[in-house]
Amino acid sequence: MKDLTGLSVLIAEDQALVRQGMAALIATEVGEVTEACDGEQALDLLKSEKFDLALIDIGLPGRTGIDVLGEVRRRRIPVKIIILTGDTDSYSPTTIYDAGADGFLYKTADADHFMEIFIAVANGKNLPRIDDLDGDNAQAVAQIRDSLTARELQIVKLVAEGRSNKLVANVLCISEHTVRKHREHINRKLDISSPTALASFAIKAGLI
Repeated sequence: MKDLTGLSVLIAEDQALVRQGMAALIATEVGEVTEACDGEQALDLLKSEKFDLALIDIGLPGRTGIDVLGEVRRRRIPVKIIILTGDTDSYSPTTIYDAGADGFLYKTADADHFMEIFIAVANGKNLPRIDDLDGDNAQAVAQIRDSLTARELQIVKLVAEGRSNKLVANVLCISEHTVRKHREHINRKLDISSPTALASFAIKAGLI
């Protein structure tokens, strides 16, 4: 693993508390941290200054994180980019990777997982996609788990065990409609569309 103490990092996040928390987490690992609070400011900084890595919130005001990422890649600015998202319903990991990100983090991630992904991307490691998930890859399993709520994990497990929506609803004491909505969210987050694919994911991720 390379020394990160000379790393120059940009954090683009509109919520000051979140932005400052991330800066505090990486401050002891890297050389310099610069903060931006909206998409235009982030893009201006990336065009005018040299950064090794940028953490960019997908929901930035002005220009979204995806907008900033796309412009950076079009201009071929040499910076590694991790996209941050709390909007798991609109953006899937594949969407984020296909847009040119080097990694992504859900805002539900804990500090240990945040640093694991940050260090991996800083060191130039290719983070695995869901289709390539290996059950022995602890980092990949943790990353996928972070995309799902506790309730969604319960539903993945039950569906992968072969239970129908009705049986899942009975077990969890919720309505079938609620189960269907959860499954829609799960499929969107994981970029899968069938119970077979869901079961395959659950096995690879060690959920069953």
